[in-house]
Amino acid sequence: MPKRSTKDPKFSELKQDIDLEQFVTSVKGIFRDTDDPRQITKTKYPFWFLMLLFLCGYLSGSNTVSDLTIYAELNIGWINMLIGQKYAAPSYDTLWWLLARLPPAIFKQLLQKWFATIPQQFRDQLLIIDGKRLKGVSTDEHLVHLVELFAAEQKIVLAQEKVPDKSSEPKVIEALLKDIDVSGALISTDALFAHISRAQQFLDHGADYLIGLKGNQGNFHDEAKNFFNQARDIKYEGVDVERYISSPEKGHGRIEQRSICICTALDWLPQAQTWPGLKAIIEVTSEREIEGKKTSENRYYFSSRKASAKEFAGWIRGHWLIENPLHWVLDVIFREDAAQAKAGFIAENMAFFRRLSMNIIKIADPDRGFADARRICMYEPKYLRGILGKIFVS
Repeated sequence: MPKRSTKDPKFSELKQDIDLEQFVTSVKGIFRDTDDPRQITKTKYPFWFLMLLFLCGYLSGSNTVSDLTIYAELNIGWINMLIGQKYAAPSYDTLWWLLARLPPAIFKQLLQKWFATIPQQFRDQLLIIDGKRLKGVSTDEHLVHLVELFAAEQKIVLAQEKVPDKSSEPKVIEALLKDIDVSGALISTDALFAHISRAQQFLDHGADYLIGLKGNQGNFHDEAKNFFNQARDIKYEGVDVERYISSPEKGHGRIEQRSICICTALDWLPQAQTWPGLKAIIEVTSEREIEGKKTSENRYYFSSRKASAKEFAGWIRGHWLIENPLHWVLDVIFREDAAQAKAGFIAENMAFFRRLSMNIIKIADPDRGFADARRICMYEPKYLRGILGKIFVS
């Protein structure tokens, strides 16, 4: 359960003093080689200062440019004390212009700098690739669709790329993975990525794949479905499969139980000769009971990893982590779908700061809920200072 009390060791730790001189030096160093799109001779604020302001604002509950402007007006004294300099609060136009004009590629470089040490921890972890449309700024003429690489265990976003629409998601695999060492990880995707070339890309990066299997693969889907149907008909007697049945889950007025069946003896499967590294096919049967009405659904997957049915059950269930810890939080706590700003690069850049704020909170105070952490940052500057110190000093 997320922590709600502030009487815990982590809260006390984050309130401790940090080396402010080292902090400012580190902040300036992070942004030193960043391409600034502004005319330097006409600028009033250094780039690093505005980036720090954006971070402080988002960590403290700001969701819009107007929020950031008000945050700056009310907290400029504290920020000046933090950095040992004296600036006036920047205007709405200053903040809006930078967010709208700054190429998103710059933020991708910054993300790589900030989390340069994290990729070494991904061996044997589940990484999820999934897309999200920013509904508030998407129309028939203007669409913002982001594809994200998400670490399920640490619950952090490792990379994001903008694509024209959902069908274009598989085209950005290389862009998502090029700066991250995913060796030994298991990358989970939906059936949109079920293409031989995409599977090979994951293997080329040293990772295994777990991909949804639907009708877009024609005979492959039919072969898997027929195999598991026949195995079920004879009650799995003499069939080389492994099964695992999860404990019933209760919540929101429904009871759900999942049965996972895997087959790793694939000599009979024609696709085993064509799909690179294919080692397992999986059937998941979900049985739900809602208000006394029972339904059943079968879903199919295939993977380059050989593992137990229980392990696959955890990984497949884990794929949906991106819906609650990431997409739900972005929409409910950061109000992403309510965001209306869409001029220039502003929608993608603000999406970056939302995800970066989530990452920072998860790294600095992993057991605390995002809403609580942002609320504490707003009311207790020492806590915000400690969170920033975890990123820029520790």
